[in-house]
Amino acid sequence: MQLKDLDGYEKITLQCHDNPDPDAIASAFGLYRYFGSKGRQVRIIYSGRFRITKSNLLLMISELDIPIQYLAASEEKLEGLLITVDCQYGQGNVTKFDADEVAVIDHHNGDPGLELQQIKPELGGCATLVWQMLEDAGYDIGSDRDLTTALYYGLMTDTGGFTDVYHPLDKDMRDVLPHNEAQIRLFSNSNISIEEMRITGEALAHYTCIDEHECGILQADECDPNILGIISDTALQVAEFKLVIAFGHVSGGYKLSVRSCVKEVMADEFIRHITAGVGSGGGHSYKAGGFISESALSEKHPGMSIREHLYSAVNDYFSSFEIVYASDYRPDMRRFLLYRKKELTLGYCDPLSFVEKGTPVKVRTLEGDMDLVADGSFVLMVGILGEVYPIKTGKFTASYIPLGDTFLPETEYMPKIYSGIDGRVYELKDHIRACKTTGTSMIRAARLDSNMKLFTEWDEEKYMSGSEGDFIACRADDEHDFYIVRGDIFDLTYELSEA
Repeated sequence: MQLKDLDGYEKITLQCHDNPDPDAIASAFGLYRYFGSKGRQVRIIYSGRFRITKSNLLLMISELDIPIQYLAASEEKLEGLLITVDCQYGQGNVTKFDADEVAVIDHHNGDPGLELQQIKPELGGCATLVWQMLEDAGYDIGSDRDLTTALYYGLMTDTGGFTDVYHPLDKDMRDVLPHNEAQIRLFSNSNISIEEMRITGEALAHYTCIDEHECGILQADECDPNILGIISDTALQVAEFKLVIAFGHVSGGYKLSVRSCVKEVMADEFIRHITAGVGSGGGHSYKAGGFISESALSEKHPGMSIREHLYSAVNDYFSSFEIVYASDYRPDMRRFLLYRKKELTLGYCDPLSFVEKGTPVKVRTLEGDMDLVADGSFVLMVGILGEVYPIKTGKFTASYIPLGDTFLPETEYMPKIYSGIDGRVYELKDHIRACKTTGTSMIRAARLDSNMKLFTEWDEEKYMSGSEGDFIACRADDEHDFYIVRGDIFDLTYELSEA
Protein backbone atom coordinates (compact mmCIF):
# COMPACT_ATOMS: atom_id res chain seq x y z
CA MET A 1 0.00 0.00 0.00
CA GLN A 2 1.18 3.49 -0.87
CA LEU A 3 -0.15 6.85 0.24
CA LYS A 4 -1.56 7.50 -3.21
CA ASP A 5 -3.90 4.55 -2.61
CA LEU A 6 -5.54 6.59 0.16
CA ASP A 7 -5.82 9.92 -1.65
CA GLY A 8 -9.40 9.26 -2.72
CA TYR A 9 -10.87 9.58 0.78
CA GLU A 10 -12.23 13.00 1.71
CA LYS A 11 -12.45 12.43 5.49
CA ILE A 12 -9.53 10.74 7.24
CA THR A 13 -9.05 9.93 10.94
CA LEU A 14 -5.55 9.01 12.13
CA GLN A 15 -5.67 6.98 15.34
CA CYS A 16 -2.68 6.43 17.63
CA HIS A 17 -2.68 3.57 20.10
CA ASP A 18 -4.01 4.18 23.59
CA ASN A 19 -1.48 5.94 25.85
CA PRO A 20 0.44 7.11 22.74
CA ASP A 21 4.21 7.51 22.66
CA PRO A 22 6.33 9.95 20.59
CA ASP A 23 6.69 7.49 17.70
CA ALA A 24 2.92 7.09 17.32
CA ILE A 25 2.29 10.83 17.59
CA ALA A 26 5.08 11.73 15.16
CA SER A 27 3.93 9.13 12.63
CA ALA A 28 0.35 10.37 12.75
CA PHE A 29 1.61 13.95 12.43
CA GLY A 30 3.49 13.06 9.24
CA LEU A 31 0.34 11.59 7.70
CA TYR A 32 -1.68 14.58 8.92
CA ARG A 33 0.64 16.96 7.07
CA TYR A 34 0.49 14.87 3.91
CA PHE A 35 -3.29 14.54 3.72
CA GLY A 36 -3.71 18.16 4.75
CA SER A 37 -1.58 19.19 1.77
CA LYS A 38 -4.06 17.27 -0.40
CA GLY A 39 -6.97 19.31 0.95
CA ARG A 40 -8.49 16.43 2.90
CA GLN A 41 -10.44 16.75 6.15
CA VAL A 42 -8.02 15.03 8.53
CA ARG A 43 -7.62 14.73 12.29
CA ILE A 44 -5.42 12.86 14.81
CA ILE A 45 -7.06 11.05 17.72
CA TYR A 46 -6.26 8.69 20.56
CA SER A 47 -8.47 7.03 23.16
CA GLY A 48 -8.22 4.68 26.14
CA ARG A 49 -8.45 5.06 29.90
CA PHE A 50 -5.90 7.82 30.27
CA ARG A 51 -5.23 11.13 28.64
CA ILE A 52 -1.69 12.29 27.80
CA THR A 53 0.06 13.63 30.91
CA LYS A 54 3.78 12.92 30.33
CA SER A 55 5.75 16.14 30.24
CA ASN A 56 7.84 15.26 27.19
CA LEU A 57 4.70 14.42 25.17
CA LEU A 58 2.92 17.58 26.23
CA LEU A 59 6.00 19.60 25.25
CA MET A 60 6.28 17.80 21.90
CA ILE A 61 2.61 18.45 21.10
CA SER A 62 2.81 22.09 22.15
CA GLU A 63 6.19 22.99 20.62
CA LEU A 64 5.51 21.29 17.28
CA ASP A 65 1.85 22.31 17.09
CA ILE A 66 0.51 18.76 16.71
CA PRO A 67 -3.32 18.79 16.69
CA ILE A 68 -3.95 15.52 18.51
CA GLN A 69 -7.22 15.14 20.40
CA TYR A 70 -8.68 12.66 22.86
CA LEU A 71 -11.79 10.80 21.72
CA ALA A 72 -13.72 8.69 24.19
CA ALA A 73 -14.85 5.23 23.15
CA SER A 74 -18.09 5.34 21.23
CA GLU A 75 -20.34 3.10 19.19
CA GLU A 76 -20.77 5.87 16.67
CA LYS A 77 -19.23 5.05 13.30
CA LEU A 78 -16.40 7.27 12.07
CA GLU A 79 -17.02 8.76 8.66
CA GLY A 80 -14.56 8.10 5.88
CA LEU A 81 -11.23 6.33 6.34
CA LEU A 82 -9.75 5.35 9.70
CA ILE A 83 -5.97 4.72 9.72
CA THR A 84 -4.48 3.14 12.81
CA VAL A 85 -0.89 4.37 13.15
CA ASP A 86 1.86 2.52 15.06
CA CYS A 87 -0.80 -0.05 15.98
CA GLN A 88 -3.17 -2.49 14.33
CA TYR A 89 -6.94 -2.31 14.19
CA GLY A 90 -8.61 -4.63 16.68
CA GLN A 91 -5.54 -5.22 18.86
CA GLY A 92 -5.65 -4.82 22.63
CA ASN A 93 -3.62 -1.61 22.80
CA VAL A 94 -5.97 0.45 20.63
CA THR A 95 -9.61 1.33 21.27
CA LYS A 96 -11.75 -0.06 18.49
CA PHE A 97 -13.89 2.40 16.54
CA ASP A 98 -16.25 1.36 13.79
CA ALA A 99 -15.45 3.09 10.50
CA ASP A 100 -16.50 3.11 6.86
CA GLU A 101 -13.03 1.94 5.80
CA VAL A 102 -9.94 0.93 7.81
CA ALA A 103 -6.21 0.99 6.96
CA VAL A 104 -3.14 0.14 9.03
CA ILE A 105 0.34 1.68 9.01
CA ASP A 106 2.56 -0.01 11.59
CA HIS A 107 6.00 -1.47 12.34
CA HIS A 108 4.95 -4.27 14.70
CA ASN A 109 4.46 -7.92 13.87
CA GLY A 110 0.96 -8.94 12.89
CA ASP A 111 -1.42 -9.17 9.97
CA PRO A 112 -4.90 -7.73 10.46
CA GLY A 113 -5.84 -9.06 7.03
CA LEU A 114 -6.95 -5.74 5.61
CA GLU A 115 -6.79 -4.75 1.97
CA LEU A 116 -5.21 -1.44 2.97
CA GLN A 117 -2.18 -2.06 5.17
CA GLN A 118 1.53 -1.30 5.25
CA ILE A 119 3.39 -3.18 7.98
CA LYS A 120 7.19 -3.24 8.28
CA PRO A 121 8.22 -5.04 11.49
CA GLU A 122 11.90 -4.89 10.58
CA LEU A 123 11.94 -1.11 11.19
CA GLY A 124 12.83 0.39 14.56
CA GLY A 125 10.07 3.00 14.44
CA CYS A 126 6.82 3.68 12.66
CA ALA A 127 8.24 7.15 12.02
CA THR A 128 10.72 5.59 9.58
CA LEU A 129 7.92 3.84 7.71
CA VAL A 130 5.95 7.09 7.41
CA TRP A 131 9.09 8.94 6.31
CA GLN A 132 9.69 6.38 3.57
CA MET A 133 6.06 6.56 2.45
CA LEU A 134 6.20 10.36 2.34
CA GLU A 135 9.42 10.23 0.33
CA ASP A 136 7.89 7.73 -2.11
CA ALA A 137 4.88 10.01 -2.48
CA GLY A 138 7.12 12.97 -3.38
CA TYR A 139 6.13 15.01 -0.32
CA ASP A 140 8.59 17.79 0.52
CA ILE A 141 9.53 16.72 4.05
CA GLY A 142 12.70 18.79 4.39
CA SER A 143 10.90 22.14 4.33
CA ASP A 144 8.73 21.21 7.35
CA ARG A 145 11.04 21.50 10.38
CA ASP A 146 8.28 20.72 12.90
CA LEU A 147 7.55 17.46 11.09
CA THR A 148 11.18 16.40 10.67
CA THR A 149 11.83 17.14 14.35
CA ALA A 150 8.81 15.07 15.33
CA LEU A 151 9.86 12.10 13.16
CA TYR A 152 13.44 12.28 14.45
CA TYR A 153 12.26 12.33 18.07
CA GLY A 154 9.77 9.53 17.42
CA LEU A 155 12.46 7.17 16.14
CA MET A 156 14.90 8.32 18.81
CA THR A 157 12.57 7.40 21.67
CA ASP A 158 11.43 4.10 20.16
CA THR A 159 15.04 2.94 19.76
CA GLY A 160 16.44 3.95 23.14
CA GLY A 161 18.14 7.11 21.91
CA PHE A 162 19.12 5.42 18.61
CA THR A 163 21.13 2.74 20.44
CA ASP A 164 18.78 0.03 19.13
CA VAL A 165 18.77 1.21 15.51
CA TYR A 166 19.74 -1.62 13.17
CA HIS A 167 17.80 -1.38 9.90
CA PRO A 168 19.55 0.80 7.28
CA LEU A 169 16.34 2.79 6.60
CA ASP A 170 16.20 3.80 10.27
CA LYS A 171 19.83 4.88 10.04
CA ASP A 172 19.16 6.79 6.83
CA MET A 173 16.32 8.78 8.36
CA ARG A 174 18.33 9.50 11.48
CA ASP A 175 21.25 10.76 9.43
CA VAL A 176 19.47 12.89 6.82
CA LEU A 177 16.54 14.49 8.64
CA PRO A 178 17.08 18.14 9.56
CA HIS A 179 15.70 18.79 13.05
CA ASN A 180 15.58 21.36 15.81
CA GLU A 181 18.30 20.23 18.19
CA ALA A 182 17.20 22.59 20.95
CA GLN A 183 13.70 21.14 20.93
CA ILE A 184 15.06 17.58 20.94
CA ARG A 185 17.14 18.43 24.03
CA LEU A 186 14.09 20.02 25.67
CA PHE A 187 11.94 16.93 25.07
CA SER A 188 14.71 14.54 26.10
CA ASN A 189 15.43 16.33 29.35
CA SER A 190 11.75 16.16 30.29
CA ASN A 191 11.56 12.46 29.50
CA ILE A 192 11.73 10.69 32.86
CA SER A 193 9.07 11.03 35.49
CA ILE A 194 9.39 10.31 39.20
CA GLU A 195 7.57 7.04 38.58
CA GLU A 196 10.03 6.04 35.84
CA MET A 197 12.92 6.87 38.15
CA ARG A 198 11.36 4.46 40.67
CA ILE A 199 11.02 1.80 37.94
CA THR A 200 14.70 2.22 37.07
CA GLY A 201 15.78 1.94 40.69
CA GLU A 202 13.63 -1.14 41.32
CA ALA A 203 15.02 -2.92 38.27
CA LEU A 204 18.63 -2.17 39.25
CA ALA A 205 18.05 -3.27 42.84
CA HIS A 206 16.45 -6.61 41.98
CA TYR A 207 18.83 -7.99 39.35
CA THR A 208 19.75 -11.60 38.80
CA CYS A 209 23.01 -12.85 37.31
CA ILE A 210 24.13 -15.89 35.32
CA ASP A 211 27.55 -15.94 36.95
CA GLU A 212 29.39 -18.25 34.56
CA HIS A 213 28.59 -15.89 31.68
CA GLU A 214 28.79 -12.62 33.68
CA CYS A 215 25.32 -11.82 32.37
CA GLY A 216 22.98 -9.58 34.36
CA ILE A 217 19.21 -9.84 33.83
CA LEU A 218 16.97 -7.01 35.00
CA GLN A 219 13.18 -6.88 34.79
CA ALA A 220 11.40 -3.53 34.75
CA ASP A 221 7.77 -2.68 35.29
CA GLU A 222 5.92 -1.63 32.13
CA CYS A 223 7.58 1.55 30.86
CA ASP A 224 8.70 3.44 27.76
CA PRO A 225 11.41 1.57 25.78
CA ASN A 226 14.00 4.29 26.41
CA ILE A 227 13.86 3.53 30.15
CA LEU A 228 15.12 0.02 29.42
CA GLY A 229 18.10 1.59 27.68
CA ILE A 230 18.87 3.66 30.78
CA ILE A 231 18.64 0.54 32.94
CA SER A 232 20.91 -1.57 30.73
CA ASP A 233 23.45 1.26 30.28
CA THR A 234 23.67 1.73 34.04
CA ALA A 235 23.89 -1.98 34.84
CA LEU A 236 26.75 -2.52 32.38
CA GLN A 237 28.90 -0.26 34.55
CA VAL A 238 28.84 -2.94 37.26
CA ALA A 239 32.21 -4.74 37.27
CA GLU A 240 30.63 -8.19 37.52
CA PHE A 241 28.51 -7.70 34.38
CA LYS A 242 29.99 -8.05 30.90
CA LEU A 243 26.59 -8.62 29.30
CA VAL A 244 23.22 -7.15 30.33
CA ILE A 245 19.60 -7.85 29.38
CA ALA A 246 16.94 -5.42 30.58
CA PHE A 247 13.35 -6.29 29.71
CA GLY A 248 9.82 -5.13 30.40
CA HIS A 249 6.30 -5.96 29.38
CA VAL A 250 4.66 -4.02 26.53
CA SER A 251 1.50 -4.64 24.59
CA GLY A 252 1.70 -8.10 23.03
CA GLY A 253 5.02 -9.12 24.52
CA TYR A 254 8.31 -7.93 25.95
CA LYS A 255 10.73 -5.23 24.90
CA LEU A 256 14.44 -5.99 25.46
CA SER A 257 17.55 -3.85 25.71
CA VAL A 258 20.94 -5.59 25.51
CA ARG A 259 24.43 -4.28 26.24
CA SER A 260 27.82 -5.94 25.84
CA CYS A 261 31.32 -4.70 26.67
CA VAL A 262 33.33 -7.70 25.38
CA LYS A 263 34.30 -8.24 21.76
CA GLU A 264 33.43 -11.94 21.89
CA VAL A 265 29.71 -11.11 22.22
CA MET A 266 28.22 -8.67 19.73
CA ALA A 267 24.97 -7.35 21.16
CA ASP A 268 23.17 -7.37 17.79
CA GLU A 269 24.00 -11.03 17.16
CA PHE A 270 23.15 -11.95 20.75
CA ILE A 271 19.71 -10.32 20.60
CA ARG A 272 18.93 -12.12 17.36
CA HIS A 273 19.77 -15.42 19.06
CA ILE A 274 17.58 -14.91 22.12
CA THR A 275 14.63 -13.67 20.02
CA ALA A 276 14.95 -16.31 17.28
CA GLY A 277 11.58 -17.90 16.57
CA VAL A 278 9.75 -15.77 19.13
CA GLY A 279 10.46 -12.19 18.04
CA SER A 280 13.04 -10.00 16.37
CA GLY A 281 16.00 -7.80 17.23
CA GLY A 282 19.16 -6.07 16.12
CA GLY A 283 21.39 -3.10 16.77
CA HIS A 284 25.11 -2.49 17.16
CA SER A 285 28.00 -4.61 18.38
CA TYR A 286 27.69 -3.21 21.92
CA LYS A 287 24.06 -1.99 22.09
CA ALA A 288 20.95 -3.69 20.73
CA GLY A 289 17.24 -4.05 21.28
CA GLY A 290 14.47 -6.44 20.43
CA PHE A 291 10.98 -7.74 21.03
CA ILE A 292 9.62 -11.11 22.12
CA SER A 293 6.01 -11.90 21.28
CA GLU A 294 3.96 -13.43 24.10
CA SER A 295 1.92 -15.52 21.68
CA ALA A 296 5.01 -16.75 19.80
CA LEU A 297 6.78 -17.62 23.07
CA SER A 298 3.72 -19.50 24.33
CA GLU A 299 3.40 -21.40 21.06
CA LYS A 300 7.07 -22.37 20.86
CA HIS A 301 7.61 -23.03 24.58
CA PRO A 302 4.25 -23.74 26.27
CA GLY A 303 4.26 -22.81 29.93
CA MET A 304 7.70 -21.14 29.81
CA SER A 305 7.99 -17.70 31.41
CA ILE A 306 9.94 -14.89 29.79
CA ARG A 307 12.61 -15.13 32.47
CA GLU A 308 12.97 -18.90 31.99
CA HIS A 309 13.28 -18.33 28.24
CA LEU A 310 16.04 -15.76 28.71
CA TYR A 311 18.03 -18.02 31.04
CA SER A 312 17.70 -20.92 28.61
CA ALA A 313 18.56 -18.77 25.57
CA VAL A 314 21.66 -17.28 27.25
CA ASN A 315 23.03 -20.69 28.23
CA ASP A 316 22.24 -22.08 24.78
CA TYR A 317 24.00 -19.14 23.13
CA PHE A 318 27.28 -19.65 25.00
CA SER A 319 27.32 -23.38 24.28
CA SER A 320 26.51 -22.97 20.60
CA PHE A 321 29.71 -21.56 19.04
CA GLU A 322 33.46 -21.91 18.71
CA ILE A 323 35.68 -18.80 18.85
CA VAL A 324 38.53 -18.72 16.32
CA TYR A 325 41.32 -16.14 15.97
CA ALA A 326 42.71 -16.27 12.43
CA SER A 327 46.13 -15.00 13.53
CA ASP A 328 46.82 -18.27 15.39
CA TYR A 329 44.31 -20.62 13.70
CA ARG A 330 46.02 -23.74 12.39
CA PRO A 331 43.30 -26.15 11.23
CA ASP A 332 43.82 -29.49 9.54
CA MET A 333 43.88 -28.23 5.94
CA ARG A 334 43.25 -31.76 4.66
CA ARG A 335 39.54 -31.20 5.28
CA PHE A 336 39.61 -27.97 3.24
CA LEU A 337 38.69 -28.65 -0.38
CA LEU A 338 39.87 -26.58 -3.35
CA TYR A 339 37.21 -24.42 -5.01
CA ARG A 340 37.22 -22.17 -8.05
CA LYS A 341 35.10 -19.01 -8.32
CA LYS A 342 32.48 -19.53 -11.02
CA GLU A 343 32.45 -17.30 -14.09
CA LEU A 344 29.97 -14.75 -12.83
CA THR A 345 29.03 -11.18 -13.51
CA LEU A 346 29.26 -9.19 -10.29
CA GLY A 347 29.46 -5.53 -9.39
CA TYR A 348 32.25 -3.31 -8.14
CA CYS A 349 32.68 0.29 -7.14
CA ASP A 350 35.80 2.38 -6.65
CA PRO A 351 34.98 5.10 -4.08
CA LEU A 352 37.69 7.31 -5.59
CA SER A 353 35.46 7.74 -8.64
CA PHE A 354 33.28 10.12 -6.62
CA VAL A 355 35.16 11.15 -3.42
CA GLU A 356 38.60 12.61 -2.86
CA LYS A 357 41.46 10.35 -1.85
CA GLY A 358 41.71 10.13 1.94
CA THR A 359 37.99 10.67 2.52
CA PRO A 360 36.56 8.62 5.41
CA VAL A 361 33.38 6.91 4.22
CA LYS A 362 30.60 4.92 5.84
CA VAL A 363 29.23 2.13 3.63
CA ARG A 364 25.67 1.34 4.68
CA THR A 365 24.33 -2.09 3.80
CA LEU A 366 21.52 -4.33 4.99
CA GLU A 367 24.09 -6.28 7.01
CA GLY A 368 25.39 -3.16 8.79
CA ASP A 369 27.74 -0.19 8.40
CA MET A 370 31.41 -0.38 7.38
CA ASP A 371 33.76 2.49 8.22
CA LEU A 372 36.57 2.79 5.67
CA VAL A 373 38.98 5.38 4.24
CA ALA A 374 38.93 5.79 0.46
CA ASP A 375 42.69 5.61 -0.07
CA GLY A 376 42.90 3.58 -3.28
CA SER A 377 43.89 0.37 -1.51
CA PHE A 378 40.55 -1.32 -2.10
CA VAL A 379 37.42 -1.41 -4.22
CA LEU A 380 33.96 -2.43 -3.08
CA MET A 381 32.58 -5.67 -4.48
CA VAL A 382 28.81 -6.08 -4.84
CA GLY A 383 27.68 -9.71 -4.84
CA ILE A 384 24.82 -11.40 -6.62
CA LEU A 385 22.54 -11.00 -3.58
CA GLY A 386 23.53 -7.38 -3.01
CA GLU A 387 26.13 -8.08 -0.33
CA VAL A 388 28.97 -5.54 -0.19
CA TYR A 389 32.54 -6.20 0.91
CA PRO A 390 35.94 -4.55 0.33
CA ILE A 391 38.68 -6.29 -1.65
CA LYS A 392 42.29 -5.17 -2.03
CA THR A 393 42.89 -3.48 -5.36
CA GLY A 394 45.63 -5.94 -6.32
CA LYS A 395 43.42 -8.95 -5.65
CA PHE A 396 40.59 -7.35 -7.63
CA THR A 397 42.86 -6.73 -10.63
CA ALA A 398 44.08 -10.32 -10.54
CA SER A 399 40.66 -11.92 -10.17
CA TYR A 400 38.18 -9.75 -12.12
CA ILE A 401 37.80 -8.12 -15.52
CA PRO A 402 35.90 -4.78 -15.55
CA LEU A 403 33.11 -4.75 -18.16
CA GLY A 404 32.00 -1.11 -17.96
CA ASP A 405 28.29 -1.94 -17.88
CA THR A 406 26.01 -1.04 -14.99
CA PHE A 407 25.18 -3.68 -12.40
CA LEU A 408 22.07 -3.63 -10.22
CA PRO A 409 21.62 -6.51 -7.77
CA GLU A 410 18.21 -7.54 -6.53
CA THR A 411 18.23 -6.54 -2.89
CA GLU A 412 15.79 -5.34 -0.24
CA TYR A 413 17.97 -2.28 0.47
CA MET A 414 20.30 -0.63 -2.03
CA PRO A 415 23.54 0.30 -0.22
CA LYS A 416 24.62 3.91 0.28
CA ILE A 417 27.93 5.62 0.97
CA TYR A 418 28.18 8.55 3.40
CA SER A 419 31.10 10.96 3.10
CA GLY A 420 32.79 11.64 6.42
CA ILE A 421 33.89 15.09 5.26
CA ASP A 422 30.76 16.85 4.01
CA GLY A 423 28.06 14.29 4.93
CA ARG A 424 27.01 13.86 1.32
CA VAL A 425 25.12 10.66 0.56
CA TYR A 426 25.96 8.66 -2.55
CA GLU A 427 23.58 6.01 -3.87
CA LEU A 428 25.77 3.02 -4.67
CA LYS A 429 23.49 2.07 -7.58
CA ASP A 430 24.71 5.18 -9.40
CA HIS A 431 28.33 4.04 -9.21
CA ILE A 432 28.30 0.23 -9.49
CA ARG A 433 29.89 -1.20 -12.62
CA ALA A 434 29.86 -4.78 -13.80
CA CYS A 435 32.87 -7.06 -13.74
CA LYS A 436 33.49 -10.67 -14.64
CA THR A 437 35.45 -13.27 -12.77
CA THR A 438 38.56 -14.53 -14.54
CA GLY A 439 37.98 -18.08 -13.37
CA THR A 440 41.45 -18.14 -11.80
CA SER A 441 40.45 -17.18 -8.26
CA MET A 442 40.96 -20.24 -6.07
CA ILE A 443 40.10 -20.79 -2.42
CA ARG A 444 40.20 -23.61 0.09
CA ALA A 445 37.03 -24.04 2.13
CA ALA A 446 35.30 -26.36 4.57
CA ARG A 447 31.60 -26.49 5.44
CA LEU A 448 30.88 -25.64 9.08
CA ASP A 449 29.10 -28.25 11.19
CA SER A 450 28.63 -25.87 14.13
CA ASN A 451 28.47 -22.13 14.82
CA MET A 452 31.71 -20.15 14.68
CA LYS A 453 32.92 -16.67 15.58
CA LEU A 454 35.95 -15.79 13.48
CA PHE A 455 38.24 -12.86 14.23
CA THR A 456 40.03 -12.21 10.92
CA GLU A 457 43.60 -11.00 10.52
CA TRP A 458 42.34 -7.71 9.07
CA ASP A 459 39.87 -7.02 11.92
CA GLU A 460 40.71 -8.43 15.34
CA GLU A 461 38.03 -6.42 17.11
CA LYS A 462 34.91 -7.63 15.31
CA TYR A 463 34.13 -11.22 14.40
CA MET A 464 32.44 -12.77 11.41
CA SER A 465 29.63 -15.16 12.37
CA GLY A 466 29.12 -18.51 10.71
CA SER A 467 26.37 -21.06 11.23
CA GLU A 468 26.03 -24.71 10.36
CA GLY A 469 26.02 -24.93 6.56
CA ASP A 470 28.17 -21.83 6.04
CA PHE A 471 31.82 -22.11 4.96
CA ILE A 472 35.13 -21.11 6.46
CA ALA A 473 37.49 -20.25 3.62
CA CYS A 474 40.90 -18.84 2.78
CA ARG A 475 42.58 -17.89 -0.49
CA ALA A 476 44.56 -20.75 -1.98
CA ASP A 477 47.67 -18.54 -1.96
CA ASP A 478 47.24 -17.33 1.63
CA GLU A 479 46.29 -19.96 4.20
CA HIS A 480 46.12 -17.42 7.02
CA ASP A 481 43.54 -15.08 5.47
CA PHE A 482 40.47 -16.88 6.83
CA TYR A 483 36.92 -15.58 6.43
CA ILE A 484 33.36 -16.92 6.46
CA VAL A 485 31.00 -17.16 3.49
CA ARG A 486 27.26 -17.67 3.86
CA GLY A 487 26.18 -21.09 2.60
CA ASP A 488 23.70 -19.83 -0.01
CA ILE A 489 26.20 -17.31 -1.38
CA PHE A 490 28.98 -19.91 -1.45
CA ASP A 491 26.88 -22.35 -3.49
CA LEU A 492 26.05 -19.64 -6.02
CA THR A 493 29.62 -18.34 -6.25
CA TYR A 494 32.03 -21.29 -6.08
CA GLU A 495 32.41 -24.72 -7.65
CA LEU A 496 34.62 -27.63 -6.68
CA SER A 497 37.90 -27.55 -8.56
CA GLU A 498 39.34 -30.58 -10.30
CA ALA A 499 42.85 -29.22 -9.90
